[in-house]
Amino acid sequence: MKVTLAALAALFAAGVSANPLLAKRATKCNGYSQLCNKQYSNVTYVGAHNSYAVGQTSNSAANQNVNVTTQLNDGVRLLQIQGHTYGNSGSGISLCHTSCALYNGGTLEDYMKNVTSWLDENKNDVVTIIISNPSDIDVSKWAQGIQSAGLNRYAYTSDSGSVDRDNWPTLQNMISQNKRVVIFMDRKTDISQTNFILPEFNNIWENPYDQRSLPFNCTADRYNRTPSKLMYLHNNVIDKEQSLLGQTFSVPNTDNLTNTNSYEVVYDAVNSCAKQHNYYPTFILVDYYNIGGGGPLQAAAKMNGVQYDNSTLSSSESSTGSSATAGALAMLPPHAAFATTLALCVAFILSTA
Repeated sequence: MKVTLAALAALFAAGVSANPLLAKRATKCNGYSQLCNKQYSNVTYVGAHNSYAVGQTSNSAANQNVNVTTQLNDGVRLLQIQGHTYGNSGSGISLCHTSCALYNGGTLEDYMKNVTSWLDENKNDVVTIIISNPSDIDVSKWAQGIQSAGLNRYAYTSDSGSVDRDNWPTLQNMISQNKRVVIFMDRKTDISQTNFILPEFNNIWENPYDQRSLPFNCTADRYNRTPSKLMYLHNNVIDKEQSLLGQTFSVPNTDNLTNTNSYEVVYDAVNSCAKQHNYYPTFILVDYYNIGGGGPLQAAAKMNGVQYDNSTLSSSESSTGSSATAGALAMLPPHAAFATTLALCVAFILSTA
């Protein structure tokens, strides 16, 4: 049988399109060619703590000052979010800390659509999302919001839900397979039902959060398996106490952000922890990542063995944000937030009577 070169070319092209493993290899992965052959777990990524909570530093409910698209454009590759049942979106989930009535970061669907759109345009990047689920919302609701946004088509899946640190694929492999977002959740996962939302503490351990001063405590704080088998998330966040109408709560310590987020502090803190655990963290979680001259991103680049360029880093102040009082209220426990809101309403009515 005579086979023409054109026919062979057509067959080869069909095979390439059908098999993502034969797709063109990325020349850069997450912005650097040096990272392509590194395992996902062996790269250090900067994370935006409560990445949906955008406002000025004077707003106690905010943790970032630019939106998620700008965060990703700047090099953030871990997005941490928290959600509660609120609103009438398909999933019924809005992104907020404690009270969506007082500070609402928008619906789960809208947030995930922004992430999907960014991944559509940036085909050589791998992004991680960590979901905090304190209200124990069923995983099916989270899956509904993610699927509605079309993000599930990019999601890395695991039938076991647990991947040892040494067994993750390379960034090149994930990009070739087009599985470029890894989603973890801290509570109420069910791999048999949703295999693209992985149990966080089966795969990651964290050092303690809600720390008030330097140096950072590097102790393994939350985990479901032997920590040495897991990736490590370094909480590089300093909080402070704030009081409102007799209630005391934790808010980001924005007074010292330029120090907390400086290259020297971040790199020294992570190196100190690495000496205890014999490996660098996979994730460094920070507030207001772009305050401090790009220190967290520069430190991560150093750990990854690449050169960081902060010339395109976004402005360190945002023009959007709610009032400081509303922000402070959003950090209260639900019963305290309700009581405080009621007290403020009564005070307002009396003042205008």
